[in-house]
Amino acid sequence: MMDRRALFNSRAASWDHAHTHDPDKIELMLSLSDLRQEMDFLDVGCGTGVLEPYLIAYNPRRVLAVDFAEKMIAIAREKIYDRRIEFVCADIYALFGPLADCCFLYNAYPHFDDPGRLISHIATLLRPCGRLTISHTRGKADGSFKGLTFCGAPVHPNQALVALMNPFFHVDATVDNNALFLISGIKRD
Repeated sequence: MMDRRALFNSRAASWDHAHTHDPDKIELMLSLSDLRQEMDFLDVGCGTGVLEPYLIAYNPRRVLAVDFAEKMIAIAREKIYDRRIEFVCADIYALFGPLADCCFLYNAYPHFDDPGRLISHIATLLRPCGRLTISHTRGKADGSFKGLTFCGAPVHPNQALVALMNPFFHVDATVDNNALFLISGIKRD
């Protein structure tokens, strides 16, 4: 079986043609993330750089866009150039912080094997009062979040994710419908 990195590398060239992104959903996601100018953003699982044009509109100090698939990063670098964006090919667990004021997992969360480990690590990458926003623009109808359990019991996706985030983040925004799945919270002290 092909490993995950090889799989994403093999699909990089056709990724943008195979996946569409609704600008209205992205704008809603960003508006629920309480963004301000001069913030540092971290985009985990940035793929081909879909979020970066939207993030630049907020006039950040820096956007650190990370993906473990080098071919995805290569395409992202070709698509958008801005001195404030740094595209990095790396495993997120190889990064140490704090690095950012706000972190996004846009359409990437279902691709991580250990959600608890991911969330606790992202908490270390965020500054005090930093924000984590996890979203998927195909919503719960997509099926990406099926099979979630908490303490061995099946739960609604947002309940499981809120429970995982609670030790590290105060969740203050949730959307869970057929169009958008989003959970966002501020890092606890």
